Amino acid sequence: MLSFYDGFFLNLCVLIASLFVYEELVKKNSFEIQTIRITIINGLLGGLLAAILMHFNIETSANALIDLRIIPFMLVILYGNWLSTSITAALIISIRFMMGVHIYSAINIIFILASWMIFCYCFKKIKNRWISIIVMLTLSNTVYTVLTAILSAGKGLNISLIATYWISCILGGLIAVYMMDYLNETKIAFKRNSKYAFTDSMTGLNNVRSFNLAFNKAKSKLEKSNESISIMILDIDHFKQVNDTYGHLEGNLVLKKVAAILKMSQDPEDIISRNGGEEFSVLLNNCSHNEAYEKADALRKIMENLFFIMTVCQIKCITQDEIKETHDVLV
Repeated sequence: MLSFYDGFFLNLCVLIASLFVYEELVKKNSFEIQTIRITIINGLLGGLLAAILMHFNIETSANALIDLRIIPFMLVILYGNWLSTSITAALIISIRFMMGVHIYSAINIIFILASWMIFCYCFKKIKNRWISIIVMLTLSNTVYTVLTAILSAGKGLNISLIATYWISCILGGLIAVYMMDYLNETKIAFKRNSKYAFTDSMTGLNNVRSFNLAFNKAKSKLEKSNESISIMILDIDHFKQVNDTYGHLEGNLVLKKVAAILKMSQDPEDIISRNGGEEFSVLLNNCSHNEAYEKADALRKIMENLFFIMTVCQIKCITQDEIKETHDVLV
């Protein structure tokens, strides 16, 4: 049997480790977009974590046992939906009955359902997140205190037990939510940085790193097959004059407009990139040399009709033979 401090520390370790494992399992998904599969996983994992915390219960100085099963339940309500919450609640209630059918099992049902209503109400009505969490845990602990007082009728309320439970739940709940937010923000930052590693942040096109990878892949594919591949290189004439005359904000608008036109005018399988500055490229798959020239000429006319003479695009086509003779591009 663990002492209070050992038990509380162990419960925190289990909570934090479980949150890291959870993030690893669903790292490709977002809290905002939850599929049925992820929803069910959330509910099952919430119930599993509650069961683990019930197993590693905390011994108090009053020779009584408490656990932090309510914290995983709160997390599922905060970050999940009604289905995942229902699954977690059902698991907590079922597991408690498996541990023994008696008055405490029935009281557990009341405690879970009352906490469910409290958490949902506070989550919707209180805008400040941390105040909402503190109010949630305070009201849930109040329910626990009332139920404990009812069970202890005639024996006297165990103040030490109640105080220990309040401290454990509030501290554990705040730490768990902080860790969950931290892990979620880290996941979002990682996804954003991963995207920008291969995407031009201004135009949303592939960047030079993506172009290099696609170019080398196309070269390797060309050496093994007879598939036609061409590249269009686009460069905006007098772009420096646009920046010097109208400012960089206007220059950025020109770049974004060119990128939008390229996205609309090219086939879905074509790889469009901003190679740096005012230079763009389009890797044309399954496109012969003559077809590439036709596309380039059509694109040039579109650009001429949309921009002043200072921003007319010059387009150069690289043939298949020239691709074969080009050395590997280094990242």
